[in-house]
Amino acid sequence: MTAMITSLVAVLGTLLGSVVTHAFQQRSARRTERNALDAQRRQERLDAYGAYAGLLVEFRQAMLHHWFCVHQGRDAEDEVALRGRSFETRSSAQQALFRLQLITDDTGLGAAAADAFTAVGAIDRAQDLPGLATRRDATRELIDAFVVTARGSL
Repeated sequence: MTAMITSLVAVLGTLLGSVVTHAFQQRSARRTERNALDAQRRQERLDAYGAYAGLLVEFRQAMLHHWFCVHQGRDAEDEVALRGRSFETRSSAQQALFRLQLITDDTGLGAAAADAFTAVGAIDRAQDLPGLATRRDATRELIDAFVVTARGSL
């Protein structure tokens, strides 16, 4: 009888050990999977935010170049080509904005991104050089504010 009880305790101990080991392994696997997913999402956000900031800078540069060509005749290009470049950079920046808005839940970041995009798109509406300088400086500050906000949400 004692041998049977000893065997039963040994079997129950083995089963309990197996169940506990399985539970810890499952928990560890879930944690590892969650950490990998978090790292992947963080990298995706980092890529999207960085790409958008870069495209904003390109868009800003294209709009400034467009203004100088139209208003001061500097680096005069064909008007159609100049307008095409502005539209292409605007389109690329807007696509990146949409991607950014799809992957973030941070409304402050989305607002900062949209504000910067809108301000950059209005650079060519400046009437004179001082007005352009004001818009240029404002867009630089808005892009910087977007980057700071994006850094905080990573």
